[in-house]
Amino acid sequence: MAKQVVLALGSNLGNRRNWIIQALARISANQAMNLSNVSGIYESKALTLAGVDSTKPKYLNCVAQIETDLKPEQLLLALQKIEKDLGRKRKERWGDRNIDIDIIDYDHIKYTSATLALPHPQAQHRSFVIVPWYEMDEWAELPGYGRIERLAYIFSDQVTLK
Repeated sequence: MAKQVVLALGSNLGNRRNWIIQALARISANQAMNLSNVSGIYESKALTLAGVDSTKPKYLNCVAQIETDLKPEQLLLALQKIEKDLGRKRKERWGDRNIDIDIIDYDHIKYTSATLALPHPQAQHRSFVIVPWYEMDEWAELPGYGRIERLAYIFSDQVTLK
């Protein structure tokens, strides 16, 4: 049975909207993934290891829901291949990027490996994940946290629908 997965996509370099659209198209074209829902696209300030950085290019972000039979690590590799095929260069952690695809929730499971933690360990702190996710699914729940409605309300002034 296919697993329900929530992904977050973001871009702050070049034609940001185009990078997100290309990534969604590749996800949709992948036989192992069924793209079932997508939020609107939101803009947010860059988040770095040091915190919000207004001097960096702003991000466009959206959240998507897919169904897949891929296991978590297989899905991570497939998404990283999409990023690589679109020209993503991994230079610095939380650095500028043309495309970023994160797994936020994988069928409500808790999972940790050397390369992946589920649900995404920072999701509840990220306005650019919570607000689009709530827009896409007002009943959404983050495992270990519960419904995201309250967070979406708190974060609503930190992102702008584009």
